[in-house]
Amino acid sequence: MNIKTTLKASVAAAALFAVAVPVAEAGTVSNGNGNSVTVSGQINKAWMYVDDGKSESSAIVDNDNSGSRFRILGSGKVNEAVSVGTALEVEFQDNASNNFQVNDTNGDGATTGSVNSDGAASLSNSANGNSGFGQTYFNQRRMEAFISHKQFGKISIGQGPTASDGTAETNLTNAGMAVYGGATHFGDVLIRTSDQAESAFGSKKWGLEYTNFDGAGRTDRIRYDSPTFAGFQVAASTISGGGADVALRYGGKFGGVAVKAAASYLNVSSIGSSSGGTTDADGQYTISAAAKHDSGLNIRGHYGKRGRIETRDDTSGYNVTLGYDAALSSMGNTSFAAGYNKVDNMQADDDEAEFWEFGVVQHLKDAGTELYVGVNMAEHDDSTTTNYESITSVIAGTRIKF
Repeated sequence: MNIKTTLKASVAAAALFAVAVPVAEAGTVSNGNGNSVTVSGQINKAWMYVDDGKSESSAIVDNDNSGSRFRILGSGKVNEAVSVGTALEVEFQDNASNNFQVNDTNGDGATTGSVNSDGAASLSNSANGNSGFGQTYFNQRRMEAFISHKQFGKISIGQGPTASDGTAETNLTNAGMAVYGGATHFGDVLIRTSDQAESAFGSKKWGLEYTNFDGAGRTDRIRYDSPTFAGFQVAASTISGGGADVALRYGGKFGGVAVKAAASYLNVSSIGSSSGGTTDADGQYTISAAAKHDSGLNIRGHYGKRGRIETRDDTSGYNVTLGYDAALSSMGNTSFAAGYNKVDNMQADDDEAEFWEFGVVQHLKDAGTELYVGVNMAEHDDSTTTNYESITSVIAGTRIKF
């Protein structure tokens, strides 16, 4: 068979497949039992530059504010009141921004090899640098099923957001790709001291000095969400292996001002560290709120407190972010934001970390695309006489949804 014949056959097969597949809407199909399946996702890639006060470096990264991922959502209807659904969502962040380090020495992504006792070759990627750092595998975000009733609410089971997840991140800005809060872009970057040589590094990381107290994140749990009453909704979850949380959310509009708010309590002492748990604390409280005027002006903020036990002082922190969404182009809104974050007593008593962030996002509304630039700056201090260098990072990239 020559190349022309092959190409003709391929085009004909593709056309036949396109006609044969029943498509309800873009990305959505229906199967034999009446349930619908929707496939979607996003790619979020950026260039990031970091100056840690002693050295500087840059890399192509996956923006950890909202990493590259894909999802498959299923939904079905039992009757007019009851519906069911499923969610399978996985993330793959090639060179995640929060795993970047200025002192990486394995930027070539080199692979090392060895021989196992059975004689088989064993290869491992030792790279931790600009061409191969951070996550190199699919990471489960959601694997859950739910049943929802219009009058009685929704019950979800499996891997998914707990009731307290997101309660520190209430916002009405559209600049989240550039201004998200805290050390999201440089969490693994090491904090430098003023008396260090350029080639000397310690072990203290910026990401360990910051938290926004955002609940238990996503984990295996059973979660209940009530119906919404007068803008209010209650949620609670019990977490696999121990622990529980409860949250209250609100959304409404008063004249030309939209308002959102959330508050939560999490028992952090009885859950694993991967879900925000810790052995030297008991309860964690979080509250956040946002308001946006029809003009585009908006403000958001959060406050959180983690009650420490025995000899430690409580950890606390807050954020304030001002923003403006402007219609400067027919392509889509341009969103500006500037934020300030502070956390006290994170790793030890008298620890203090401050973060400033500034950013702009251009939305391309008809292409599901955002172009963004963000600048983050941070300072750290503690009870010792050590002087620490400040840090500056710049991130510029695009998120394209499909």
